[in-house]
Amino acid sequence: MPDANQVIAEARRWIGVRWHHQGRSFEKGVDCIGLCLKVAENLGLEVPIVSRYPRRQNGSELVSVMGNTLNPINRESWQQGDIALFKDGGFPIHTGFLALNNGQKTVIHAHARRRKVVEEQLETFGTPVAIYRLKEIT
Repeated sequence: MPDANQVIAEARRWIGVRWHHQGRSFEKGVDCIGLCLKVAENLGLEVPIVSRYPRRQNGSELVSVMGNTLNPINRESWQQGDIALFKDGGFPIHTGFLALNNGQKTVIHAHARRRKVVEEQLETFGTPVAIYRLKEIT
């Protein structure tokens, strides 16, 4: 069973991979949801099939899937490897892995405007509206 450090190591392997809506590969790219799914899948974890969602959505389906397949975590007690849910345009539609990098809180996510997977300081990106943990992570 993978641990939180393995989750972050796998997420960081994707840094620089191009952003692509509904993407699920190094070659074609990933979106934020695809990054989370592929990291979990590459660690041998069972992941739900999440596809056919619009580029601009209201977030209700994403919130439902995350709530049904992940463990909700108190926002103040997160650990690296947890998955954050962020609002964009007023809706909870963006995800990324929370991490620590040289003592700084960061988020690893597929950023549409930057057109690639990046790691940046969490305070620069914003406060998550919810945090979840993969059920299999120790």
